Amino acid sequence: MPQKKRKQTGNPKSNKSDVKLYGRALLSLQNVVGILGESGEEIFKENKVTEIAEKGLYSPRLRLGLWDSILDRYGGDGLDIIGRLNADIWESDTGKMQAKYIAKLNSPEGSLPDKFVIHNYRGLNSDVSLHEMAKMHIDTWDVAIKIVTFAPENAYGAQLIKLGPLRYKYKLRMTGIKVRHYNFPLACIHQQLTRWITAEWDFKLKFDEKNSYDDSDYGCLFSIIASIKKGKDLRNPNVLANEIKQDSFEALLKSVLKYSDDQKKELGKEKKRVERLSKQLGKYLPPQIHQSLFSGRYNTEITTRRKKLTIFFSDIANFTSTSEGLQPEDLTKYLNEYFSEMTTIALDCGATIDKYIGDAMMVFFGDPESNGEKKDARGCVEMALKMQDRMVELQDRWANEGFADPFQVRIGINTGYCNVGNFGSDQRLTYTIIGGEVNVAQRLESSADSNGILMSYETYAHAQDMIEVEERKTIKMKGISRDIKVFSVIGRKTISESKEPQIMRKPKKDELSEFEIMKKDVARIDNNLHELNKKIEAVLKKL
Repeated sequence: MPQKKRKQTGNPKSNKSDVKLYGRALLSLQNVVGILGESGEEIFKENKVTEIAEKGLYSPRLRLGLWDSILDRYGGDGLDIIGRLNADIWESDTGKMQAKYIAKLNSPEGSLPDKFVIHNYRGLNSDVSLHEMAKMHIDTWDVAIKIVTFAPENAYGAQLIKLGPLRYKYKLRMTGIKVRHYNFPLACIHQQLTRWITAEWDFKLKFDEKNSYDDSDYGCLFSIIASIKKGKDLRNPNVLANEIKQDSFEALLKSVLKYSDDQKKELGKEKKRVERLSKQLGKYLPPQIHQSLFSGRYNTEITTRRKKLTIFFSDIANFTSTSEGLQPEDLTKYLNEYFSEMTTIALDCGATIDKYIGDAMMVFFGDPESNGEKKDARGCVEMALKMQDRMVELQDRWANEGFADPFQVRIGINTGYCNVGNFGSDQRLTYTIIGGEVNVAQRLESSADSNGILMSYETYAHAQDMIEVEERKTIKMKGISRDIKVFSVIGRKTISESKEPQIMRKPKKDELSEFEIMKKDVARIDNNLHELNKKIEAVLKKL
């Protein structure tokens, strides 16, 4: 909606220094800006205008700032309606008016007029000669106009030029007006002319941008070409002026609606852009932190807290040897597939993904959201078991694809107090956990067998009804005062053994092979026994 701001052209003449603006001019502007409701109040507030004294003197720059705010919000249509309303206020305030914008031309055809009729001058309707008008010394800053006839072409004020019989061109220069604000005086002049001369004169009003300057000496130049009407106009000038003002209101409304539609479209584009950015950032941040950041709930200051968490580490036991036997593109494919599958399981189980370190993965349960110490620990164990099950499926599929030595994952889990929060500097922060208990989980992972899970007693105590374990030798760690009791997970407990129903763990590949061999052996023995029974029965019949 806001129009492109006009180029501010310069002028060689020096500017007048800070000619003051009467308070009543600001008050009239404040009154008409009031039609904009809360937006109008905001315009005055952002320009730091509070109380205005009617007889006070103010810098013209203050009004320019107000006009700029209107222009930015509503464009030229905003300045247009404000100008027309301002003209109406001046029209009704005849006691304070020193003159009107233009006099009605009143002369015989073919001669330069010697008289003007100035309507409502100080409430009077009197004839004033050109010479008498020149002696009035009309104050430019009261009405933003000084009427000076037969002035040099570029002098400020006004110039009357005869174009033909009963046809005149009137040049009017308004000082103290920036070129970009031309809509305001243009509307003021048009509104006044419509009321004063349309009964007998037709007129065209134009803004002369080429000869207008952002200069207090010159200002904005307007030209008015007025011709006597050939026939009598039955329309009431005041009614016509009100109709034009109503059209201006409707133009402003359309501009506001268009601006609103444009804003909605821009907001829609911005929303999509933010969603794309959010999606991209989501790949680098834990979902819980990502959601909190975009909702404004997450504090990005350097803060940490101590909290009991369950920490999970995993890595690929045979990664170095396996990676050497793969082409780079195949290694990338399988590694990304592995991380994608494990990440999906982690997120489904409510884990917070801390980081990926090479082929290793670090996640934890208990922050920023927690289900309680026990449920957090059990959730982590459940996640590890699901990862094991999925790895069996992936290993089978990869083997069928020709991946000779598929990845074998080892896992370590520990529960204990950690420092969690934002670590780093004002320039860059990392949301992570640190502490001795984190090191314990990492040590358990590095000590685990391929395709195995090791956990500390602190985790096992919360999940012992879920899993079958084998106790391993305790370990000592630097910085940890207690001996670490270690448990190796064999599998899920069966339904009869567990207090809570569990799904039986799927046999591993090597276990399936042995089971198939046993099944064949049993079948073969059963068949041999069946044949032996037949032979015994045959011998008994002969006896």
